[in-house]
Formats: sequence, structure tokens, C-alpha cells
Amino acid sequence: MDAKRNSEAGFTIVEVIIAIIVLTVGLLGLVTTAALVTRMIGQGQRTAVASTFASQRMEVLRAAACTPALRVNGSESLVRGGAVAATNNWTFANVAGNTWKIALSVTYVTVKNRSRTDNMETSVIC
Repeated sequence: MDAKRNSEAGFTIVEVIIAIIVLTVGLLGLVTTAALVTRMIGQGQRTAVASTFASQRMEVLRAAACTPALRVNGSESLVRGGAVAATNNWTFANVAGNTWKIALSVTYVTVKNRSRTDNMETSVIC
């Protein structure tokens, strides 16, 4: 009977505790990664909104570059939910003869209310 009892397999309390610790460390890593991914998705959405806003304005400015009355420097803001999501600032500069350079900068809020500015530039030959 003693031989039968010694051959029975099972987990010791030490093995169970080690397994729980390994599982806990893995789950904590997963939770940390999920929080980071959530922040990155939010940042990506803010960047995409600002980029789309700037691209739309750049297309309007490219069309206006050959019309002297419409070729004026300016700025505009995108308001979402009562707060400014992005601000475009643009300038026109005569490069040579019929060639006009359009410089557009878009400023938007990132994490922790910091701001970021991205720039676009193009030339239009009239």
C-alpha cells in the first residue's frame, strides 16, 4: 500500500505558488501593454485628425495659389467638443516668376496637453 501512495502524482504547494506568481507577472505585463496601446491609439487619432485637416486646407490653397485675390496668408482652427483640436497657419511666397511656395503648419494637442507642430510645403506653377 505504501508503494501505491508514493507513486501517486500531484502538485506540491510550492509548485502551485510558483505557477500563480508566473501567471500574475504575465497578466501584469498584459495590462501594462494594453494601457500603452490605448494611449497610442488616442495619439494616432489626434494625429490623423490634424493631418486630414491640414491636407484639406492644402488642397484649397493649391487651387487658390494662381488667383492673386485668394493668395493671402492666414490661419484657421478646428474645434471639436468645444476645444481647439488643431490650428493651421499658412503663408504664400513668390519663389520665381509664376512659381508660388505654400508653407502650411498644423499645431495640435498631444498627450498631457503638450502641442506638436507638423509642416507641409508645396510649390505651384501658375
